[in-house]
Amino acid sequence: MKQPYVVPSTARRDFFIGLAIGLTLLTLALFGFKQMAGGIAGATLDGKVIAKNFTPFEEKQVTFGKGGVHQIEGEYVLECDVKGRVYLVTVGKETYNAKKVGDGFIFARPRE
Repeated sequence: MKQPYVVPSTARRDFFIGLAIGLTLLTLALFGFKQMAGGIAGATLDGKVIAKNFTPFEEKQVTFGKGGVHQIEGEYVLECDVKGRVYLVTVGKETYNAKKVGDGFIFARPRE
């Protein structure tokens, strides 16, 4: 009777092949995360506040959130001039009260 052929163990070679593939995939994933974390060039505009507008709501709005109960009195809008073009930027009450006409203001570029 013939002796069966015994294949030599490849556990060590398989380990290193798996390690190389795993490290390659990890490197690609980390590179992708790093690329996504970078800011988008031109995503913000830097302008000057030329007017402040407050439009009160007809009805009282109450929201419940992490900080408790909040009442929203109306809509706070800053008109910003960026290189001759006027943008209407809706902001929160704190930002509205902090900015004065003539102050610089950096905001996200709106979709057009």
